[in-house]
Amino acid sequence: MQKGDCNDPKPFTDLRHCDFGGRNLPGIVLRGARLDGVNLSNARMPGCDLSAASLRGADLKWANLAECNLRVADFESADLFHTTFDGSVMDHGRFVGANMFGANMNEVSAKEANFTNAYMKDIAMEEGNFQGALFWETFMQRAVAIDSDFSEALFHNATLTGGSLEGARFDRAEITHSLLNGTHLSNTRFSGADLADSRFTNARLDNADFTGAMNVPEHLRRLIEKKAGSTP
Repeated sequence: MQKGDCNDPKPFTDLRHCDFGGRNLPGIVLRGARLDGVNLSNARMPGCDLSAASLRGADLKWANLAECNLRVADFESADLFHTTFDGSVMDHGRFVGANMFGANMNEVSAKEANFTNAYMKDIAMEEGNFQGALFWETFMQRAVAIDSDFSEALFHNATLTGGSLEGARFDRAEITHSLLNGTHLSNTRFSGADLADSRFTNARLDNADFTGAMNVPEHLRRLIEKKAGSTP
């Protein structure tokens, strides 16, 4: 891959020697570029195209990537602390082991994205499309995912303790060996979901829908029955 010009970066070039920290780069097109380990902290890149780019281990703390095309981009082990992704398309993206503490991912499309081992504490991910996404051993304590779609997503050994999941859809999702203790599940749907060995202790289930859910843990079954019995 050709070595790129840091002052005039182009798609499909190697930019690993560059420093874009604090740069103002709205709408920049770096499709397929190599940005592994690059400093992009506080960069302003709304409307960018980083599709199929490699940003492994890159520093994007506080960067603005709103409304960007991030399809198939690789953010493995990247620092995405408080990074803004609002409105971006992240389908099939890789966020394996990324630090996503406090990131903003509202109204994104992240279908079949891979968040394995990502640290997503206090993340905001409302009204997003995460259909078929992978959350394997992902830490999502206090995540806010109101009205998001996780249909057919896979959660395993994931932590969603204290999360705000009101109105979210987990239809046909696999949620196994995961912690949802203290989650807010008002009007949340789990139709046809597999809930094997997951914990819902002290979850708030107002109008939650578990129709056709499989492997419902006994403690959750009791919570559902108790809630149904208290409904006038």
